[in-house]
Amino acid sequence: MNFTPEVYRDYRIRVPFAGFWREVLNTDADIYGGTNLGNGGGVNTLQEGTVPEVSLVVPPLAAVFLVPER
Repeated sequence: MNFTPEVYRDYRIRVPFAGFWREVLNTDADIYGGTNLGNGGGVNTLQEGTVPEVSLVVPPLAAVFLVPER
């Protein structure tokens, strides 16, 4: 969740599983009246380091929810 008016690009978070993470909710989507800024439906984990992590675009004043695709 981003409670600021700033867009966060390349915002990295650690995730418990490697692979593709599907974006199931983006409150900045145009269907909710937003600007449709987001992650294009999902992101793959980065191939850096030993702990899987994803690089996200976090829209301003919005929430993004991801689930792993197994």
